[in-house]
Amino acid sequence: MSEDQVTEESVTEVVAIEAVEAAAEEPRAELDAAEKVALIEALIFTHGDPLSLDVLAEISGLNEMEVREAINQIRSQLTERGSGIELLEVAGKFQFRTRQDFSAYVRELKAGRPRRLSGPALETLAVIAYRQPIVRSDMEKIRGVDVTPTLKTLLDRKLIRIVGHQETVGQPALYGTTDDFLKVFGLSSLSQLPTLRDLKELDADPGESAEETDLDESEEKPVEEAISQ
Repeated sequence: MSEDQVTEESVTEVVAIEAVEAAAEEPRAELDAAEKVALIEALIFTHGDPLSLDVLAEISGLNEMEVREAINQIRSQLTERGSGIELLEVAGKFQFRTRQDFSAYVRELKAGRPRRLSGPALETLAVIAYRQPIVRSDMEKIRGVDVTPTLKTLLDRKLIRIVGHQETVGQPALYGTTDDFLKVFGLSSLSQLPTLRDLKELDADPGESAEETDLDESEEKPVEEAISQ
């Protein structure tokens, strides 16, 4: 990197820091009563986990009495319109929760919701999707790890299936994707699979952490590398 590039990046970083600091020092606009209620509602909703009165006061810039009044207003509004959501105090902190009346329905919804796939499972699924029909040994050559546990997970989720057997010694099973795979990923056909460039962008920004699997994370490969080998 040249000295000019270093200088330019340093200046940009300083300007960004100064802008953030200046924004933080700017006086906040005075909120009316309705806006205070909306602000506290937004903070509790966005955070998800229970928030204490003092934290809500610190973030909002309101005093604790104003926060408490806003919480009471939110509760009244939810009750008046018969909302399916309640604002509860949990161990001295506040959190939105679904009404107890609907707990059975919520449990049913959560039970039917597909669990998140791990990185290794997604990579193996990508190999199968782009290389199908494919045998396990070829997947392992591409991934560089034992894919047996991952295959079981994908079969259990009905994202892949055995589509035939290779006409070689032992007649190993050939794997391919299912209609459920298309539904889960919102595809009408395999021709709509993303390109390697799309996958590279997704791999660079994976979002939330995936659930753990039996495979060690050090054995993972980037998705685009796995399917392009």
